[in-house]
Amino acid sequence: MARHTTRRRAWVGIGLVLGVIALAAGAWGLHRWAPFADEAAAAPKVTWPKNVQPVVDFVQDATQQQFLTPVKVEFIADTKQYNERVDSPPPARTQSDVDDAAVGDAVGRALGWWRGDASVLESFDAVTSGDPFPAEWLIDENTIVINAKDAKATLSPFLRAELALALAQVLDDQQFHFAERVAEAETSQRYQVLLAVAVGHSLWVHDRYIDHLNADDSESYYDELDRREGDYADQVSNVPLAYRAMRGAGQQLGPTFIEALTQTDRTMLTAAMSTDLPDALDQVALPTGKYVTRDPLEPVADPAAPAGAHLEYTNQLGPTGLYLMLATGMPAGEALTAGDGWGNDRYAVYTLDSTICVDLHIVADSRADAERLENGLNGWASARPAASKALVACKGTDLFASVCDPGTKALQPVPSDAAINQYFGRANMIEGRTADSGKADLAECVAVKFFARYDVSTLSSFDPSFDLSGEIDDIEQDCLKSV
Repeated sequence: MARHTTRRRAWVGIGLVLGVIALAAGAWGLHRWAPFADEAAAAPKVTWPKNVQPVVDFVQDATQQQFLTPVKVEFIADTKQYNERVDSPPPARTQSDVDDAAVGDAVGRALGWWRGDASVLESFDAVTSGDPFPAEWLIDENTIVINAKDAKATLSPFLRAELALALAQVLDDQQFHFAERVAEAETSQRYQVLLAVAVGHSLWVHDRYIDHLNADDSESYYDELDRREGDYADQVSNVPLAYRAMRGAGQQLGPTFIEALTQTDRTMLTAAMSTDLPDALDQVALPTGKYVTRDPLEPVADPAAPAGAHLEYTNQLGPTGLYLMLATGMPAGEALTAGDGWGNDRYAVYTLDSTICVDLHIVADSRADAERLENGLNGWASARPAASKALVACKGTDLFASVCDPGTKALQPVPSDAAINQYFGRANMIEGRTADSGKADLAECVAVKFFARYDVSTLSSFDPSFDLSGEIDDIEQDCLKSV
């Protein structure tokens, strides 16, 4: 999962951590996206600075889309001035923000995402600080700002790649109005899905641009990326892995979704970016198995807070948050398989006797999925400290869990780096094998079977004679019988 370690400040909207506390704030193969046909037909000619035009050409060619309206391009050579221009300080926090964050801290401890005095405020500050990228889109001003002298300046490979990403964001917003849709997202899951599709597509274009660099430019690009990733690793070293995983889920899963639908049906991708958005992140993570063949959300009701409790808020956990819970109480491969059975959920956060507690209602896709999820939730509950008072129940395809904040001094297992790699590693395999073969359904089948069979934490400890490539080939032959 190293490729996108430093990605990406959410390009629109900010959430301290999605699903924990309240949100703070390509038409491939087609000539035009139909809902905006009149807008496209009336679009004026868009001109660009000389050193930007080649990147514009690449982005338009990769997406088979055209810019509809002009975009201002601003050059700032001085790095300090550039940073000040693009990296505006966030609004001052209110006492209400601090109080909400304290609830989020407790919820994370209760669910087993982190322990001790981990702070969502400090985590948010860590993941959103650091040097800005050398090309940034300022949405409110419709301006791309570039850290270079002028239109005649030679742009480094790293800057050009970042410019491709920024241009893709602008182009997608003109075609699909992502900024407005993200700002108006009714639920945290829709917010996450919109970001996954939007950021996933811009990263997909960015990665295609990197692929087309010559050898010298590619080396230069990766030298700069390695430097930035080293800085970023230091910057977020104290941030819980679960926080990083939830905040980065969209940018990790999104390119997989884009690649799969590009290879499967480009008109379907256009629909997914416009009128037929995925329902949840599970459809983004498993594009052919849950989006193309359609695995809709199951009906689910908010849990009611117990008598005498003060309800803080209700929300949706989502498949990523659920997996991170399960991975603390069972092997990562089993947790991934169990989590794939997520059909929907709601949870309620409340204060009872001065303690933050969480009640969850999860609906499985099937009775078999419910059995796997029940097993996983029982393992999760067993791993929680006694002070958490974790309870699990199951009735048909409905699962229920209740858990409380064990406090900052309680010891408990939390998601490991290997568990995070299990989740995102599968998506990376789907994307890579889809790009190589052009067969998204086959790639997904192989990745699902492989990551269900093996935990990435154990692969390096296998006997050197173990033929990993041969094992994957055998899985592929098995998958060819069913896809």
